[in-house]
Amino acid sequence: MVIDHFFIQYKQPVQYIYWGENYLDVYKTSDPDKGFIKTHTFDHVSLSAVNASEFQDIARVLLDVDTGIILNSGPFIFNIFEFEKIPWQDGLKRELVDWRVKKVFPENLADYEHDFFKLDKKHILSILFKKSLKEHIENLFQENDISLTYMGNSTVEMINHIVKLKKAPPDFFIEMDETLFITVFLGQGLPYYLRKFRADQIADVVNEVEKTINFVKNSYSRVPRTCSLMSRHSDLELQTIYDELSRMEILPLDLKNNEQFIFPGKE
Repeated sequence: MVIDHFFIQYKQPVQYIYWGENYLDVYKTSDPDKGFIKTHTFDHVSLSAVNASEFQDIARVLLDVDTGIILNSGPFIFNIFEFEKIPWQDGLKRELVDWRVKKVFPENLADYEHDFFKLDKKHILSILFKKSLKEHIENLFQENDISLTYMGNSTVEMINHIVKLKKAPPDFFIEMDETLFITVFLGQGLPYYLRKFRADQIADVVNEVEKTINFVKNSYSRVPRTCSLMSRHSDLELQTIYDELSRMEILPLDLKNNEQFIFPGKE
């Protein structure tokens, strides 16, 4: 299983924008098979607040080629639903998942882009994203004549990479983006529980992770043993978290913290 075709029909770009919490990185390549190289960073750029003039400064460093954008998980709402039986027909499946979302989601579902992906015979990953924000992104690209061929989510891309790994996947990974953190717990590489939280201090991060691990143990009867960290934080900060996790008998599983994990893999 690979979660694919997210928001815009997939076409392998030759440059990407990764938009983090309050910054933007530009990656380019002459050959997508050889990976992407970071060429520019723009700090203090908020996705929700950026205006057309500010985006023009970004557009000036972009090539006139097919471009993808990967967003961090801040604007996304994740749910994993369990069903006794998932229908095969797409229409019935959509009705079933929409019905379940409406039971737990207080806002108007019509205001959101709603994608969902079947994980196994009983579970579906539901992802909500504000339509107004999606349209805002599309307009920024269109106004600057940039061909936007892919729009994705960093957490989803990381899950996809882990699913494809030949080595044993971690029991969970933590995606860290400035003060935003998301813990993703995996069974055979597929997510069964996700939780987002914010923290300013490493000690607070560790406390939140420990609470989440205990919740997973109590609610899912699973005992996580290995963890991987995905982050642009310093090696010292990552090692501090790993040291604290080892105190909880959680072993690090090195996935090399590769920036390529935020981009779609080759089909």
